[in-house]
Formats: sequence, C-alpha cells, structure tokens
Amino acid sequence: MRRAEIDTVRLLWQEMPGDFTATLAFAVGARDEDVDQLGITHLAARHLLLSLLAEPDETAGLLETSFTLTGDPAQVAEDLNDLAALIENPDLSGLALTAQQLDPADRASELDLDLDDAVRDPWASLLARRLGPTGPGLLRWPAVDPHRLTADEVRAHLARWFTAGNAVLTCTGPPPAQLRLPLPAGPRAAHATSPVRGSAGPAWYADEVVAPAIAVGATAGPEAFLLMRLLGTRVDAALQRAAVKAWSTEWSTPVGDERLELGLSLHLRGKARQRDSALAARILWQELRRLAVEEPSPAELDGIVTRFTRSPAEDPQLRGQLERLGVLDSAEQAHAQAPLVDAGHRELLDVSDEFGQAQVAAAARLGPADVRAAAVAWLPSALLVVPNGVDPSLDGMARTGCPTGSYTPQGELLRPSLARRLRGAKDGLVLGDDACHLVAADGTVHTFAMRDAMLIQRRGETLLGDVGHGCLVDVSGFTGVDKLVTRVPPRRHRIAHD
Repeated sequence: MRRAEIDTVRLLWQEMPGDFTATLAFAVGARDEDVDQLGITHLAARHLLLSLLAEPDETAGLLETSFTLTGDPAQVAEDLNDLAALIENPDLSGLALTAQQLDPADRASELDLDLDDAVRDPWASLLARRLGPTGPGLLRWPAVDPHRLTADEVRAHLARWFTAGNAVLTCTGPPPAQLRLPLPAGPRAAHATSPVRGSAGPAWYADEVVAPAIAVGATAGPEAFLLMRLLGTRVDAALQRAAVKAWSTEWSTPVGDERLELGLSLHLRGKARQRDSALAARILWQELRRLAVEEPSPAELDGIVTRFTRSPAEDPQLRGQLERLGVLDSAEQAHAQAPLVDAGHRELLDVSDEFGQAQVAAAARLGPADVRAAAVAWLPSALLVVPNGVDPSLDGMARTGCPTGSYTPQGELLRPSLARRLRGAKDGLVLGDDACHLVAADGTVHTFAMRDAMLIQRRGETLLGDVGHGCLVDVSGFTGVDKLVTRVPPRRHRIAHD
C-alpha cells in the first residue's frame, strides 16, 4: 500500500484488478450533529451531489461521510476536482429543492436503524439511554425537517468538517496525474467524547422499542471483536433451539476514548412478539453471563476468525447465495478492497465502528481465557431493553428507568380518549407551563421538561420523548395532545416518515 498527499489531503492507494475506484471520505457523521440539527450532514452531502455533474455513491453514516467514484481514472480525477471545488465554494441557492428531494428512509438505512420503525430501534434506545443527547446517543431521534435547516447552517457545517485535514482519499490504483483536491484548509477533526451513564450493576428497562437488545461498555480491540461475534453466534443458536423466530444484529459503536458500546439487538417475526420478547431477553442475558462464567472452546474462536477472513468464494454456502443474487463478483471485489478500506478508516477515524484486519489478526492470537476475562470486566455495565409491557424476570439484573415521582403539578388535564380507555389505559397527561406529566394508573408521575421534550408524530400516532433521559412514550389517544406541538422547543416537533 502506497501513501501520498494531494493538496494536503492524505492519500492511500493500492494496485487492484477491476475498474479504477476512488473514495473521498470525511470524518464527520451523525455523531457530530446537534439534536436540533439532526440530518444536516445528510442534507449537505446530498446537496453536493445534486450540484455535481457526476453521480458518485454517497454515504452519510454515523462516523464518516464518503463519496465513491468508479471509471476512467482521468474522468474520476476531474469529478473529484469538481467535488472539492463545490465544497470550497458551495452554491446553496437550491437547498430548498434538495430538502424537498430527500428520502428520510436513506438516513435510517445509512445509520443501520430499523427501516420499519427507526424511532423504536432497540439499539438506538440503548445508546440514547446510556449517552443522552450526544454522539451516538442522537441516533434515536428523527431528523429535523430539512426545510428548517438554513443555508448558513449548512455552510458552517461544511466549513467545519469538510476540510483537507479531515479527509482521506483511497484509490485502487495510482492517482491520476491531473488529480487535484482544492478543499478548504482545516485540521483533523476532534470529536466530542460522549459521557456514559451507568448503574451500579447490570440493569434492564422497558421502552417503546420493537424488540429486546443488550449492550455492554467495552474497550476497542480484538477482545471486543471476539466477544461480539461469539455472543451473536450463541444467541442465534439459542433462539433457534427455543423456536423463537428472530434474527440478531451485532453492534460495535464508538463513544470516544477507545470505548465502545458493544452488543446485540434482535428482530422478532411472527405473531407472538410480546411472549417472545421476554424469552429472547432472557436468552440475551443468559448467553452474556455464560461468557463470563465459562471459557469458550478454542474451536469456537477459530471458527469466528476463519469466517471473518474467508473470502465469499471460499465459503460454499455464502458463494451459492451470492451467485443466486448475481452479486458474487462485487462481493469478491469488496473483500479484496477490505485492507484498503481498513487502512482508510485507521487514517481517518479515532475508533471505527467496523473491526479491521489488524484487530482480527490480533484476535487470532487470543485464547479462551482472554475472552472470558473481557466478559467478566464488562458484565457489570450490561444494560438490556425490552418493549413496554414485557417483564423478562432477569435473575441478577435490576430494573431501572427514568426518574419518577408521586406529586402531580397543576396544569391542564388531557384525558385518554374512549378508544384508549377501551384498550385498558388508565393513565392521564397533565400539560403544565414548562413540563408535561404522564400519570400512570398507580399514581407514578413521569415528568417531561419542555426544554428536553421531543414530539414525534408518525403513522397516526404521537410519541413524546425526553432527549435527556433518552426515553419515549406513546401518548396517542389523549384528547388535546396536539397542543404539545406549540409547547416543545423549536425544531423538536418531528414528523417521522420511516
């Protein structure tokens, strides 16, 4: 792999077969946004594309925003030059048109959230609970209406993050001689470290989520890679044995200072989701605990490393699936380019949300005792979420939740509608001057300060959130709940389209 610089932009390149491909990546993503500017990176990147004659593949994810061009090297060089010039001097006169053309599902897809119900994504709930409204803790909340984001805000966002010092270019061949990258000057970005909130030991809570998920606070490295993959493998096997129709997603989300939120979220299928949620939650917890008690076998660890490093062509089952989909060649090409992509991530990011070859190689040198020691160290930080109404009865895990009280302040009482009462609801909502109070049937009062409130309306329902606590409750069916639209802070009324 070769290194160079073009107009102070770091460049990594390696000779590879196939079409010439270049990716210009910036170390900025959703973690670098503000709760009242969510979606600004996606809007800025998409506006650049609409101003460019070329059509690069663009991704605006959690940690980075990238533009990938493939084709004739001279043409790719010209398109990259044009892109850099647009970033240096952006024409934002058509920003309203870009906002009109944005597809909200694109953002959920790029952030790997549940496309069917992103606001109820269990991993996003865990991050919001643990981190509050900072960094990855923002993933739970829908984007601001892009029409509310101003040209001045987008221009400032581009000027801060889309700079030469905060960019890396990777190429699958020598850079064309005519390639120039006249990006604005600027340093490598410093990302805020999210403060992690924890309890005295393992805990669980209930929230408006579609399925259970579990997280631990971990340290980036090969132990985290093995633990995550091992947990996922064992949970999938246990779910299958229990006849729970589900699949899992493994997560490794950086929060700063070499720390990760590491864990697993589930996707349940079928009609018995409430019943299955309790069982699935118990499986998540028992398999994590088992890793802290029993050492895995060397064969299990070897299998994880082998599956990660083997190319699609070397895996008969995967090869057959990819051949049927007609994407084997592209999968093989992506596998071949993995070392280049990994090197770009190491150059660009403080901690990546993907495990690269260096960490996998280090994982191959670890033994069962190393994995168990990591599980023992991280187990006290375990946090598990289940859907509201589910009691998983988790031995060794305390229940936690938002602060509540028993005193109901004065205010306008919003009563549940007849339809809500027929569904068994016996709660009430009190609308005060500076807060909204949800009064449960047992008299417990959950207060939402207006300064931290988020109102989300989607598919005929209304959800009330607290960005400080990270929680979300369904307040659909309260008479007069639309009065909250004018009470929450500006830009905190979100229309979700997932």
